[in-house]
Amino acid sequence: MRRRHVAAIVVGAGLVSAGCGGGGTSGGGTPKPGGTLVFAENGQEPTCLDPHGNASSDGPVTTVPVSDSLVWFGADGTIRPWLADSWKVSRDGLTYTFVLRKGVRFSDGSSWNAAALQALEHMRDPATKSPLAAAYIAPYKDSKVVDDDTLQVHLSTPYSPFLDILGQGYLGMISPKQIKEAPQTICEHPIGSGPFILDKWVKGQSITYHRNPGYDWGPAGARHTGPAYLDKLEIRFLGEDGTRYNALASGEVDAIDFTPPQNVADVKADPDLGFLSAIRPGHPMSFWLNTSRAPFNDVRVRQALLAAVDRAAIIKGISFGQYQVAQGFVTSSTPGYASGLAGRIAYDPAKAGRLLDAAGWTARDSDGIRTKNGRRLTAYFPIDPTFPAQRMQIAVQTQAAAKKVGIDIRLQTPSTQQVSDRTRVGDYDLASGLWATNTADVLWIEYDSANITTPKRQGQNVARLSDGKLDGLLQAARETTDQAERTALYNEAQARLIELAPAIPFYDDPRPVAFKKRVHGLSFTPAYPSPYFYDTWLDR
Repeated sequence: MRRRHVAAIVVGAGLVSAGCGGGGTSGGGTPKPGGTLVFAENGQEPTCLDPHGNASSDGPVTTVPVSDSLVWFGADGTIRPWLADSWKVSRDGLTYTFVLRKGVRFSDGSSWNAAALQALEHMRDPATKSPLAAAYIAPYKDSKVVDDDTLQVHLSTPYSPFLDILGQGYLGMISPKQIKEAPQTICEHPIGSGPFILDKWVKGQSITYHRNPGYDWGPAGARHTGPAYLDKLEIRFLGEDGTRYNALASGEVDAIDFTPPQNVADVKADPDLGFLSAIRPGHPMSFWLNTSRAPFNDVRVRQALLAAVDRAAIIKGISFGQYQVAQGFVTSSTPGYASGLAGRIAYDPAKAGRLLDAAGWTARDSDGIRTKNGRRLTAYFPIDPTFPAQRMQIAVQTQAAAKKVGIDIRLQTPSTQQVSDRTRVGDYDLASGLWATNTADVLWIEYDSANITTPKRQGQNVARLSDGKLDGLLQAARETTDQAERTALYNEAQARLIELAPAIPFYDDPRPVAFKKRVHGLSFTPAYPSPYFYDTWLDR
C-alpha cells in the first residue's frame, strides 16, 4: 500500500539522479525494436490495477504501461502537454479549461475526448473505492463538455497542486467504454490508451503486457514517437531482497526495482550492470506519534523522543550508508522543501531528559522507565506482519534509544487485520510509513485536521494532529496562485511541524533501480519516480 505498515507507503515528481547515462535514463546507442523486458518488483503488489483504485508504490509501475496522463512533467519540473494539448486557468483558480489532443484512442477502440476526460468522476465515485485519486482531486466539483475536444473543470476551492497531481500515474486515463459498460473489470484488466496492452495478471507472480501497435501519442518528454520498442513487458513480483538481486545477477530478470541497499555497491562496481536512483518526493519514511492520546498528546514527550533517537547512526547502519537522513517533514526532492530548516532536528539525549522532567516524568521504576503519579511512560507500537526487515531494525533501535531516556516502547505484532482495525480507531501510539507525492501538499494530506480518520471518512493523518495554525497555513498554500507566497507558507508549515513533532522522520526514501547493460532507455516518470518503459529497448 502507498503507506501502510500500520497503515501504508508511497510517490511524485522528483529530482532524478542517474548512476548510468544522462538525464535520468539508462544507456545510449541506436534503439532496436523487439524483445521482452523482465522487470522484478518487490512484494508490494497492488490489490487492484485500476490506477484510480490503488495506492501501492508499485501502482504506477503496473498501470502506467496501459494508461496515459493528462499532462507530463519536464525534466525542469515544468508541466507540459500530453493527452491535454493546452489548458487555461481562470483568475480565481476555480476553472480549468482543457483542450485535448486529437487522434488518441483507447485500446478497445473508444475515442479520447472531453467525455472521456470526465473519468475524473470515476476517480471520486465511492464505488471505485479510491484510497488516493479521490483524495487528490477532492476539490473537484463538476465539469462541462464545451465541445468534443474541450472540457471545462470546476473546483470548489482554488487548488494549486491540481495540475501537478494530474501528471501522476494514479490519475491515468481509463477507457470511458469500460467505465460505463464493465466497471467491474477495471481492477483485474484496465483498458487505457498507453503504449502497452495488458495480457494477463497472475496474482502473486507476474503481470504481462504486449506492445500497442497503434500508439502514436507519447508524452512531450519522450525520446521517440510511435509505438514502444519492446514487443513485450513482464513485471514479476519477487518480495525477498536476496531473491530479487540474485535474479538480476543470474540474468533471470533484466532489471529490478528497489535494489537492496546492501547490494548497491556491488551493482555500481559491476561493469555488466547499470543503476538509476531517485529520492521520492513527499513525506519521508517516519514513525508517526499518535497526538490524540497519552503519552504523545504532550508535545514535550514527542519532542523528547525525537531528540533521544540518533537517526543518523540508525539510518547509516540499516542502509549501508545508502539512505539520506530526513531533515524535516518533506523530502529534499519535493518542490517546496525548506532547505533552510536542515539541522533543526538534532540528536540530544540530554535535551530529551530535560523535556521529560518538565513534563512531570521525573521518577523512575526499577527498570529505569520514567513514571508519573504511579504510571509508567509506555507507548504501544503495533507492527504489521509484513513490516520490512529494515524498518523492524529501525523500530528495535528506536525502542533501545527511548529506553535510555526512560520511555518504554512496546513493539506488538498483531495480525494485518488487527493492525488495520486499530489504525482506523486510533488504538496505537506509534505507526510507520511514508507518503510520496509530487508537491508539498503532502503536508495537508498527512497533518491537516480534516484528514483525521472518522467513522465516516478514512483519512491519512495517522498522527491525528490537530493544530489550527498549521491547518490555516496548509489551506492557504493550497489556495494561493502566487508561487512565492505558496513557498513561504510551506516553509512556515514545515517549521511549525518541527515544533509540533508529530513524527520521527528517518530517511528520504530512494527508488534505486539496477539493470543489465543490455537494457537501454529505462527511465523514471518525472511526476512520480516510477520506472517508465515507453523508451526502453534491449540490445539483444
